[in-house]
Amino acid sequence: MDVHKKNWTVHFKTDLFDNKTVTMPAETEALINYVERNFSDHAVSCCYEAGCCGYWIARALLQKGWEVRVVNPADVPRNNKQDWQKTDRIDSRNLCKHLSDGNLKGIYIPGEQQEQLRALFRRRIHLARNLRSIKNHIKSQLLYFGIRLPVQFDNPNWSREMKNWIANIKLEVQQCCRKYAQPSETTGIYMV
Repeated sequence: MDVHKKNWTVHFKTDLFDNKTVTMPAETEALINYVERNFSDHAVSCCYEAGCCGYWIARALLQKGWEVRVVNPADVPRNNKQDWQKTDRIDSRNLCKHLSDGNLKGIYIPGEQQEQLRALFRRRIHLARNLRSIKNHIKSQLLYFGIRLPVQFDNPNWSREMKNWIANIKLEVQQCCRKYAQPSETTGIYMV
């Protein structure tokens, strides 16, 4: 399966036939209904590449008793042609071929609670990294304009006093801009 936000491209293969590739809505029920309607007497094995869709698809299909593998995209063998010609149809056929040949090893599928905790921790790390970057940008702008950071504020932890100090600098800059802004003689609009 090649899974995306809006639709899934699924290639079907039995022990005797290489069947067709189908694009369907991104819903487990649509896939389950299609398989039950067309392949009711077969054991089902499926796989998809780990990515933005997470593991909810795997958990839903595992509850139906299917064998499901979520694979690392870098571990899927590809030939040179697939490097420059990439479509959902080609990807799903390639995954199906390697799954039936036994060439794919699945990664660990976490439980729902574990996945949510992992996402929460990753988001916290991402936000902390962004905050540190923004603080560094502010400090570099102060340095650029020749505004010296007081010694007590020169550390990664920003106190309320430091935030107030920065807010006062902002007010001084605004007052400075108002002082030098003069109205245009023709329009009355202030130009800096």
